[in-house]
Amino acid sequence: MGAVLLTLTAAAPAQAVAYAQIEGSGSSWSEVIVQQWISDVDAYGMKVTYQGSGSSQGRKDFAANVTDFGISEIPYQGTDEFGNADNANGRDFAYLPIVAGGTAFTYQLRIGGKQVKNLRLSGATIAKIFTNQITNWSDPAIKADNNGRILPSLPITPVVRSDGSGTTAQFTAYLDHEYPSIWRAFYGRSGMTSYFPRRGRAIAASKSDQVMNTISSAAGNGTIGYVEYSYPVNAAYPVVKVLNRGGYFVEPTQYNVAVALTKARINQDKTSQNYLTQILTDVYTASDPRAYPLSSYSYMLIPTGAKDVRMTTAKRQTLADFMFYSLCQGQTKAGGYGYSPLPLNLVQAGFEQLGKLKAADPAIDIKNRDVRSCNNPTFNGRDLGTNRLAQIAPAPATCDKAGQGPCGSPTGTGAPTTNQSEARNGGAAAAGAGTTGAATATG
Repeated sequence: MGAVLLTLTAAAPAQAVAYAQIEGSGSSWSEVIVQQWISDVDAYGMKVTYQGSGSSQGRKDFAANVTDFGISEIPYQGTDEFGNADNANGRDFAYLPIVAGGTAFTYQLRIGGKQVKNLRLSGATIAKIFTNQITNWSDPAIKADNNGRILPSLPITPVVRSDGSGTTAQFTAYLDHEYPSIWRAFYGRSGMTSYFPRRGRAIAASKSDQVMNTISSAAGNGTIGYVEYSYPVNAAYPVVKVLNRGGYFVEPTQYNVAVALTKARINQDKTSQNYLTQILTDVYTASDPRAYPLSSYSYMLIPTGAKDVRMTTAKRQTLADFMFYSLCQGQTKAGGYGYSPLPLNLVQAGFEQLGKLKAADPAIDIKNRDVRSCNNPTFNGRDLGTNRLAQIAPAPATCDKAGQGPCGSPTGTGAPTTNQSEARNGGAAAAGAGTTGAATATG
């Protein structure tokens, strides 16, 4: 399939370029924004298809030469949880960061038929909920996290992924590092897993959209699950505010994720197959009051072999221009869809990774790729030394501090809770400042 692009603002060559359809699979964590980018570039003649089948399946498809690219939250592990190979099977590739976001905990909890929209939980409480140590919403630990607010006596039903999931891997990596005694006693060994053990009242659903649908269903009262923040934002559903090391309960808005990821450590060894992969231990423990602890980013697996059996010049050109759009103009849409745009260092590194496509095939055109003309909200082309989004991230509201509140503003809107937003909401948190009041519930 061929197509021609004439211009694409700051995202493609000015001259006519031949394209061919490319196909990918993998992460459902990333799928919402990826599908938006695919829709955007279709207008310019690029045909891209993507199946959000889960990170594990995406890595398998790429290794088997079923797809032209894959997307995953975690790199190849060498061997998976079942002793099977988890590698690229000899296919030459590189990791390319595509978008940042937060793993959110969305839930359904009703009081008098109305949904609670301002729930707060510490990391320890979350760990105990998903390992069956806390099984009822009236548990004292949940009451303490919510500053004495009374929640109904209702069994908790965790909703976990039934498929191999990068979201599960990110969540369990956090549990293993931050709460090893809780997690390892439940899992039976140390380390993360892409397949969450289903035990007790837990129910399992395939892919992020089905987790979201299960929780938001008519039968979902009492459920809680983990998904990328985009899913509850786009479903207008609440999320848990998670306690950070700065002593504040925060949700994964684009601002809080951007602040947290300033603490991410990146593999900078360009000779390593794991170049650009992330080390998040300092993100988990970030002490900035704005930081969301479960922040991360996802990767595209791009084929870099000159003799790759699936790739042609037209396909490589499509992949290069699709990703250039995604790294620049496409990042402006990240916040609105429940993600956080990539910072400068990862965009620059992404451009370098795209250069490997040209090294494999000199016929593709990747000229005019310059971060100074890249329309990305985390940096200004005239000042490349600062992360603008992290710089303008607002401070959390006083009522989000441990021992205060909770705030009355609903979560899952994509907007940060600030003292100003609380004032606009009529001081809902202040009205319930005692230790025996009920959590804010709205219809």
